[in-house]
Amino acid sequence: MRVSDGTSCKLITMRHEEKFICSERELNVFAHRLQPFMYSDSHQSGDSYHIRSLYFDTIDDRMYGESLDGVDKRSKYRIRFYNMRDDFFRLERKDTIGRLKQKQSVIVDKMDVERILCDKEHVPGDWQDKQGVLQEVYALCQTDGLRPVAIVDYTRMAFVYPIGNVRITFDCDISCTFRVGDLMDPNAVLYPVLPAGKHILEVKYDGILPGFLSSLLNMGNLQQTSFSKYTYSRITIDNNGIIG
Repeated sequence: MRVSDGTSCKLITMRHEEKFICSERELNVFAHRLQPFMYSDSHQSGDSYHIRSLYFDTIDDRMYGESLDGVDKRSKYRIRFYNMRDDFFRLERKDTIGRLKQKQSVIVDKMDVERILCDKEHVPGDWQDKQGVLQEVYALCQTDGLRPVAIVDYTRMAFVYPIGNVRITFDCDISCTFRVGDLMDPNAVLYPVLPAGKHILEVKYDGILPGFLSSLLNMGNLQQTSFSKYTYSRITIDNNGIIG
């Protein structure tokens, strides 16, 4: 396993993460409100960027089950890349503790991703000798049958604000497939996860959300949800593409 220069594990401290299901109209209203006061995310070229993630789970689907049951402390593992570019992949572990989130990640190369897709029962053997997330994934593969189980795909519009490390994202056209071998196929057949015209608004911040941003995000009738892209994708896959 080769890790690019300067890509030792990146750790993000515990953060608040609030999610809301919104309509196309609501998304456009919020985006119009936020644009004068926030910066566009660095990943973004134009109005949005594309994200595709490969999610892992154990042989007994423990992570899926813990999410369904709302277990207070849980983790999930994924490989993520952007705009269908095959020169940058990130392996992540995302932890949930109550309503707080934490993410640890490391950059991995295309060759290792391809090895995982070719042998879905194993991850690269030399991950055993690494540290952090790489070693954890290797151990879980050996002891709990961790393997790739689902692809989640969507388009994201993202805004950032430095005070409070605020990040507000609109995730649109969320879709999925169980055909994990199609990870790098731009023409992969995907199932929609939400009804047409429904999207996810996420508000992430450290400590307290600045008051003026809270005002701009006056949710009206929107209700907070515990929406998990992975969990909803698994439900959709289990329902043979029928939205749960």
